[in-house]
Amino acid sequence: MLLLLAGCNRLGGSNVVANQGSTGSPGSTCIVAAGIEVNLTVSELSISESSTTTVTLTSTASNAPCEDITVTLSTSGTATNGTDYSALDGTTITIATNSTTGTKTFTATDDSVYEGSAETVIVDIASVSGSSATESGTQSVTVTLTENESAPTVSIASSASSVYDNGSNLTLTATSTQVADEAITVVIGTSGSATEGTDYANVSDITIAAGSTTGTTSFNPTSDAVNEGAETATIAISSTTGAGSSKSGVTSINITINEYALRTGTAFTEGSTSEQNTIKNRATWTASEAGGATHAYEQMGLHKVQSFS
Repeated sequence: MLLLLAGCNRLGGSNVVANQGSTGSPGSTCIVAAGIEVNLTVSELSISESSTTTVTLTSTASNAPCEDITVTLSTSGTATNGTDYSALDGTTITIATNSTTGTKTFTATDDSVYEGSAETVIVDIASVSGSSATESGTQSVTVTLTENESAPTVSIASSASSVYDNGSNLTLTATSTQVADEAITVVIGTSGSATEGTDYANVSDITIAAGSTTGTTSFNPTSDAVNEGAETATIAISSTTGAGSSKSGVTSINITINEYALRTGTAFTEGSTSEQNTIKNRATWTASEAGGATHAYEQMGLHKVQSFS
């Protein structure tokens, strides 16, 4: 049979006991008046984000209730609910009638992104309902998710090792060994016999965006009218910032800037007729002419070639 004490939660706030059971058999003891308090505990304080361990949240009532108690959870911390761990925010724990505990489980979510320092999952009791139960003070538990990826290291490469001073731009690529959750800035330094800003345009720093492993900038040679011979530009990673990154591997490259002795597009001016006749009348030309024949040099137009300036 079911024995209840009517109006029990209005009897001066006292805890009133009811005995629940089937006819002819004793039932379990439960509390139907105000006074039940609920707390929250956790089975693990720290796990790796790659761990398969199941974390158990337990809500415990100070007495067994005569109706279900619903404990609603809220989350905060540096870890992201539903991304870094299975969704908890807004979920509930039920402490069933005649029981004193209820549980909720969650697991960490492994990813391939370097997120730096450990992240935290903070779980609080947002609200309690049922059986006039209340939260015992302020209940909060924290679980730390430790990083299992290594911090990124950065190297540099060029699309070519040489270029003519009037040639097309080259592409400089910085490559990270690890995807990170924040951008990496690669600071570029230059040296060598070629001068930045004169023999080639200033080289900008490179940004590797969050979620990516590469970033690029251009190497732009500068054409001039002076034949300086081949020059070398040394492009190096001076430093990196962001995502705990560092430089490693190939951190410096050399690019040779070549020049044509006679560059396509060089302007020449043909000498005047008088200047060309002067060349034709030189002894080296006329000495070999006989019977008014035209000198072979003139037939080839060398007098015109020699007159160019």
